[in-house]
Amino acid sequence: MQHVNWDYRPTLIDPIAFVAYSGWNDGGESASSAVEHLIDVLGAEQVAAIDHEEFADFQVTRPMVVLDEEGMRSVQWPETGVFVASTAGQDIVLILGEEPRLRWKAYSRVVAGVLKDLEVNRVVTFGAFLGQVAHTADPPIVGVASPEVKREHDLLSSSYEGPTGIVGVLTAELVDYGFDVTSLWAASPHYLAGTDNPKAARALLAKSEKVFGLELGSFTLDEAVDDWERRVEEAVTDNDDLQDYVERLQEVHTEIEGTGGRLVEEIEQFLRDDDE
Repeated sequence: MQHVNWDYRPTLIDPIAFVAYSGWNDGGESASSAVEHLIDVLGAEQVAAIDHEEFADFQVTRPMVVLDEEGMRSVQWPETGVFVASTAGQDIVLILGEEPRLRWKAYSRVVAGVLKDLEVNRVVTFGAFLGQVAHTADPPIVGVASPEVKREHDLLSSSYEGPTGIVGVLTAELVDYGFDVTSLWAASPHYLAGTDNPKAARALLAKSEKVFGLELGSFTLDEAVDDWERRVEEAVTDNDDLQDYVERLQEVHTEIEGTGGRLVEEIEQFLRDDDE
């Protein structure tokens, strides 16, 4: 297939794919961190890469010059990695890259082709956004899935209309191609926009474990989450204005807890305001 460089094509049995991208869709780098963690904890092996030559703006996303152990210089080009792993007898495909800048429909066709080559039918796309949520609360998970899945697993519904990124486009395109697609989005505190958020990453993995009955090692992020919460608490405690703001967010969360629709409305309104 054009744009895809295969190391080899494994034979998989009823695999499920998890897909995430860094960039606009990745508040607190939570979605990409979730897939990166899966690659690490499951010992995933890269089997292919999608070349970004026709999908990237190299003046924005520049290739990187790197040196090997012998001091030899080479250029690393942006790409989307395709990995395979298994857990408890379930084959898993993991796709991770930076959000492409160009030709999203063509790029989606390439991803669909890779998934078909690996005989994937079920796909989970991860996203994360910055919202008006406190770091002390469990990260809300918004799901784009069948009504049955949302009801059974307490996924918040979304009526969001507005700008989208590659995750939204790819999710829609894969549905059109006949894949069974679920999209899970975690909310990350907007006042921590410049920091990684392992708590939201863990929430995405934990929800996926419940929805799909998989062992994804979400608990292995517990230590990272504890350390993150400690560092955030120290920073908040040292800033009176931020502490007051977080307390107000906690009060709002308590007032609307159990009314998921209102919580999503709060988050989505923030997204619209942030884009203007």
